[in-house]
Parts: sequence; C-alpha cells; structure tokens
Amino acid sequence: MKKNVYSGICAYLLAMIIIINCRSVWLSNPNWLNLNNITYILFILGSITLIGININSINDLNKTILSSVFIFLYFFVYFIFRPIGLTQNIKLLIIVMILIWVMQVKGKNLPLILEAYANLMVFIAVLSVIMWILCSLIKVIPPTGTIPFNWTAVNGVHSFIPTYGHIYFETQDINLPFIGNIIRNTAVFTEAPMASLNFCIAFLLKLNENSYKKDSGISKSQIWLIIAILSTFSTTGYILLILIFFIKWLEADKKYFIYKLIFVIPVLIVAILGINLLIGQRTVYGTMSTNLRFDDYRVGIITFFQNPFLGAGLGNSDALVQNMGNWRIYMTGFSNSITEVLAQGGIYVSLIYAYSFIKGIYYSFKYKALNGFILVFGTLYLFCTTIFSYQYILIALLILFIDFKIYFNHR
Repeated sequence: MKKNVYSGICAYLLAMIIIINCRSVWLSNPNWLNLNNITYILFILGSITLIGININSINDLNKTILSSVFIFLYFFVYFIFRPIGLTQNIKLLIIVMILIWVMQVKGKNLPLILEAYANLMVFIAVLSVIMWILCSLIKVIPPTGTIPFNWTAVNGVHSFIPTYGHIYFETQDINLPFIGNIIRNTAVFTEAPMASLNFCIAFLLKLNENSYKKDSGISKSQIWLIIAILSTFSTTGYILLILIFFIKWLEADKKYFIYKLIFVIPVLIVAILGINLLIGQRTVYGTMSTNLRFDDYRVGIITFFQNPFLGAGLGNSDALVQNMGNWRIYMTGFSNSITEVLAQGGIYVSLIYAYSFIKGIYYSFKYKALNGFILVFGTLYLFCTTIFSYQYILIALLILFIDFKIYFNHR
C-alpha cells in the first residue's frame, strides 16, 4: 500500500514538472530564472525515487539497461561531431535516459507518469475553462496583478500579462468574425497552441485508457478536455478533434463502412472549407500566424538540406534564423517540430523519432488497438504542426511507442 502511495506522489511530481517544462508561463517569467534548474533537479531526484521503489517490477531489466546504453552511445557519437550547445544537450540526454527507466513503471493501463500527467491536465482543463469564463469572458473576477513575460520579448524587452493568482494567465486574444476580440484560454501556457497541445495529448491519453476494453462512451474528463481545446481557438486542436471523431465514427459500425466513406466525402469537403475559412480569417484579422507557419516548413527544409546527415546541431536556432526572410526579423520563433528536428538533428537524430512512430503504429495494428493507433497518429500530427521537439512529454511518448506492445499483450 505504501509503495503505491509513494509511487503516486513521485509520479504526480514528475508529471507536474513535465507540464511546467512544456512551454508554461512559469518558465517564461524572467523573475523566475532559477525555476528551470530547480525543476530539473527535482525531476532527477523524483525519478530516482520512483525507479528505486519499483525496481523489482520493471518488465525487462536487461532490455532497459541495453536501451539506456544504446541511447547514450548513439548520442555520444553525435555530440562528438556536433558539440553545439553541449551542456544543454547533455542535460537533455540525461532526461532521456532517466525517462527510459521511469516509463517502465506501469500504471493501470499506461506508464504511471503518463496517467498522472493526463489527470493533472484534466484538472488544469477544468480550472482554466472556469477561470476563462469568469475572468476573461464575463470579467467578474479581476486580475490579481501582472507579471513580466519574455515569450513575446522583442530585443530583450519583455511584455506584461495579467495573472490570476498565478494559476491562470491571459497571454493571447483573437479577433473572430461577427464576435470581435476575445481572450483565448491559454491556461498556464505561453500561448493557445501550447495549451491546445497539452490538452490534446491528455485527451489522447484518456482516450487510450479504454484501448483494452469495450468502448464505454466518452468520459467526463474527455468532455472537459474537449471544451478546453475548443476554448483555445487553436486550429491545430480543432483539426485533431475532427480527425479523431472521424476515425472513431468510421470504426463504430464496420458493416456500413463503405456507405460511411461515401457519405463522409462531402462532409470532409465542408470541413476543409471551414478550416480554410478560419485560417483565412486569422490572416484577414491581422495575425501573421498562418504565414509564419508555412514559412517555417520552408525554412526548416532549406536548413536541413544544408546539413542533411547530422543537421546544424540540436538546439541551434541560429541556423534556422539565418534562412528566414527579413520580413520576420522580430518573429523568429519556430512553430513545428518535424522540420526543426530535421534541420537541427539531420537524418541521424530524425531516425530515432521515425523509429518510435513506426514501432507505435506497427504495434497498434498488430494488436488491433484503435485507440493506441489514435494516440500515435495524434502525436505524429502534433509533432508535424506544433513546436515541442525536445520537451519531456514528447520524449516520454516516443519511449512509450517503442515498447507499446507490453500494454497490449494482456488484451
């Protein structure tokens, strides 16, 4: 009993750090510069404790050791030839090796740390939706103050954003046709796409909790996550929800699969037109988001072909900036993971990412796990459209996909 309690405490601590690491406002406050180092140390200590508590229940100890050694040697060779940002990359490699072990600690249906992450994100979803309605829409609760915010800093000059007790922040707004300007629900994250990213991953994980039993319908936690995704007004999140419900709908009654496929063609056309309208409205109403996103793919591919095998070096943003046009001199942030990994890590590092996704899809088909496939496919989609190339949550998911079969064997 005590083992489960202590494991749960460690898992929730690690899950909270994973959330903080994934573009949270707390890490973008210049007054809290030490938070990154503090969470890094806590993550290592919490992981060692969790592994120590559960060392006897690790599925395949020898395989875990070999995987850790392989990853270390693989990236050790890479760092010899690309020693750019070596200190930060070694710190990241340590996290990767630790997560290989942490992900072996099972929960009910998934690794314990991912279940804790999903549960915490449900709590954040509920809290943020309530705060969004009360604080940002009907404004019955005033801000408790403002904090400096360096996510949108220009030439080192940071902005200030409203905070509500440091549990909810207003970082972005959006102009909508017929509605006007409203605040987007960004919860505790730097911008709406980052909030949507975390809500989407949590939704995929919650959906995957039913991979091994007959579908029992949508849960309350999934409903809250859907509402949270919608409140971000992130096109990426909207498209992912459409894709998920489309896949689930086609699978619901295989007897009418062909008829559904025929029926869905005009529906998809309407959906695509609607998405294009939404993207067009974003451009018309003054945001450069769409142009920047498309340009990032161009920049990433150009940078990749300059150093195709080893890339420009992990974390080497300067290589990407050098291939950007002068029109985005103050908008050098990158928006997708797939071309960032290709550009910075080249084929050498990209092979690890590709291998993880391929293994995840393979196991999903082998064990006929629809929700498992949706988890891998959804993560791949987010990887192609959102920037979280080296965040802890993506590393954890990639490790999960490589060893996905241990969660399907008892199905």
